[in-house]
Amino acid sequence: MMAICGNDALRELASLGKRGSLFYLTQDDRFMIKTIKKSEVKVSLPFL
Repeated sequence: MMAICGNDALRELASLGKRGSLFYLTQDDRFMIKTIKKSEVKVSLPFL
């Protein structure tokens, strides 16, 4: 929780994903966050 919500900012990775998604990495390199479009949310939610 502290890696994502702590005082350190997330680092944005320079390359965009295939569909225009942005990737963010926590300062400790433990977690990667990907932005997705609403249409992808409907497809992804059943898998989560």
